[in-house]
Amino acid sequence: MATVDYVGSGGASGERAGSVTAVQLPDIPARLIYIKAVASNAGNVYIGFVSVTKVDGTTDTTTGWELDAGEEMGPLPLNNLDLLYMICDNAGDDIVYLCIE
Repeated sequence: MATVDYVGSGGASGERAGSVTAVQLPDIPARLIYIKAVASNAGNVYIGFVSVTKVDGTTDTTTGWELDAGEEMGPLPLNNLDLLYMICDNAGDDIVYLCIE
């Protein structure tokens, strides 16, 4: 039988409202992070690092990981949610997150 190593005893979850400019995610300590684009989003959400950009058909090093409505990413082994930034197609395209300590 396989064993499961639990990474902690707590965490946080929440929502971040969309923005058409790159914004930093909240300062929340974590060991594992899950991010999901809200199912009712009209467009895409892009998750990346500082200066994250949307897909624009050019070669660059800043384009974020594209999440369509309802898609998710994770687990991401990061020590804080604020290492990530997001940008959206529409101001109403939100994400939810789950941070596990």
